[in-house]
Formats: sequence, structure tokens, C-alpha cells
Amino acid sequence: MYIKQEEVEKIIRDCCSELLKQQPMLFNKNHNINEETVSSELLTLMKPYFPNYHVNCEYNRMTVGNGEQQIKKIKKNPDTEKKSKVKPDIIVHRQEDAKHNLLAIEVKMQWKNNRKAEDFVKLESYKRELNYNHALYLELSNGGITDMKWF
Repeated sequence: MYIKQEEVEKIIRDCCSELLKQQPMLFNKNHNINEETVSSELLTLMKPYFPNYHVNCEYNRMTVGNGEQQIKKIKKNPDTEKKSKVKPDIIVHRQEDAKHNLLAIEVKMQWKNNRKAEDFVKLESYKRELNYNHALYLELSNGGITDMKWF
């Protein structure tokens, strides 16, 4: 059930364009809408494109080998063994196993991107430690997508 990055990127771009068309207020700096609201609305548009996956917002669990759900943790600092709790803004995965982790997205509004470097570290860790096929930093502003960085 692997989906190529190019296909995923087209889906994300199309969904962001549609969201901007439907709800331009979400992208407006003057309204300063919470990133969680934007993520959850974007997720709603993404779901039909991923019928064989669960598409979740702020999902804080991961499945371990025996099917047990544990709190999702990664190393936010690669120089230490300590793991921290995380909840990606949007993930496309199968909740029942750890074999189908397709995509993790960190969404930021352009005017609130002062922790961009931390998001990059998290995204690299989602791929390395949690075996996501794709990880994406998605930055939005008044005109839609301002930055897409794949890991």
C-alpha cells in the first residue's frame, strides 16, 4: 500500500488549495486561527484520498509488535537517548499496526514558524524511529502553501 511522494504531494497541494477556496479565513494572519483548526480541516479533505488508511490529527499513540498501543515517543534530541512524547499534526497510517505508517505532517502558519528547526528534527525522527514512509513540513499563509519540505 505504498504511495509515492509525488502522489502524496499532489494530494496535499490539491487539499490545501481546496481548503483555501472553502475557508480562506483559516489562512489569514489577521485572524490568527489555531494551527490545530487548520490541521483538522485539512485532514477532513485528505481522508477520501487515503481509503486504506486512518487519517488522524494529533494522534499520540503507536502500535508495538504485539499490537499494544503505547504513547508515541521519539528522540527530539539526537544526541541523547531520552525520548519525548509527540503527537504529529496529521498522520496517515493504520492504527492497528506499525507496518503502514505512510505520512507524518507538521503544519505551521508562516507567522508562527519560530520553531521550524524543532519540527525538522521531529520529522526526521518520525521517519527514522517510527518508520513513516514520508514526513512533511507544511507551512501555510494567506496565499496557501509557502513551504513544503520532505524528509
